[in-house]
Amino acid sequence: MIKLLSCIQNENMKIYSRIGSRVMIGLLLVLVVVTATIQHFLAIAPTSMWEFVYMNVEFFISIMVLFAIIIAAGAIAGEFSKGTIKMLLIRPVGRTKILMSKYISSLLFALSMLVVTFGFALLVGGLFFGFESPMQANISAMDGSIIESVVLHLLTSVAFVYVDMIMMITIAFMIATVFTSSALAIGLTIFVRFAGPNVVLAVQQYDWAKYILFAHLNLRQYIGGASYIEGTTMTFSIITIIIYFCIFISIAWCIFYKRDITA
Repeated sequence: MIKLLSCIQNENMKIYSRIGSRVMIGLLLVLVVVTATIQHFLAIAPTSMWEFVYMNVEFFISIMVLFAIIIAAGAIAGEFSKGTIKMLLIRPVGRTKILMSKYISSLLFALSMLVVTFGFALLVGGLFFGFESPMQANISAMDGSIIESVVLHLLTSVAFVYVDMIMMITIAFMIATVFTSSALAIGLTIFVRFAGPNVVLAVQQYDWAKYILFAHLNLRQYIGGASYIEGTTMTFSIITIIIYFCIFISIAWCIFYKRDITA
C-alpha cells in the first residue's frame, strides 16, 4: 500500500510538473471569466452565481472531459513513446501498482479540475451577477421544476458528472494501454464521446439500446429530467456503468501485465 501511495504521489508530481497540465487548468479559469464577461452583456443574463453555473455546466464539462482524456491517454502511452517504460518496469514495484498509480493519478487530476473550475465559477459568477444565498436561488431543473436545495443539487450534479469523466478516462486509458498511442487513444475516445449519445438516440427504439454505455453516462437525466431510453432507471444505469468499467479495466490490466517490453 505504501508503495502504491508513493507511486501515486510520483505520478501526480509528473502531471503537475508538465506545462501542459498547468495550461489546461489555467485555460479553464480563463474560460470561466470569458464566459461570464460575455454573458454579462447579454439581454438575458444570469441573475445569480448559481444560475451562471447551471447555465454553463455542460459547456465547462465538455472542456474538462477533453483535458482529462488527454492526461489519461498520455499517462501510459507517453512512457512507451519516450522509451521510459523500460526504466519504470525495472523498479521494485509490480506492474499492477504502476498501472493503478497512473490511472488513479488521472482520476485525481480530473477531480481537481472539477472542483477548481466549479468553485471558481461560483466566485466569478458572484462577482459578475451577484452573490446569493442558495435558499433564495431560483433555479429550474431540466423538466422545468424549481430546485429547492440548490447546493445539494449542484453537488449531486458534480458527482454524476465525475462518473462520466471516470468512464471517459477509463476508455482513454484502456485504448492507450492496448495500442500504446496517446494520439489514437485521444482521437477514439473523443469520437465515441460525441458519437455515442447520437448512436443511442438513433437506435433507442430497439430493446438492446438500453445496454449501450452512452445511454447511461449522463446520470443527471434522473434528477429533473427524463431518461434517454424509456424504462431505464438509475439503478440499472449504475449497474451497466459498473459492468463496462470492470471490462475496460480488466482489458487494460491484462494487456499491460502480459505485454513483453523488449530491451
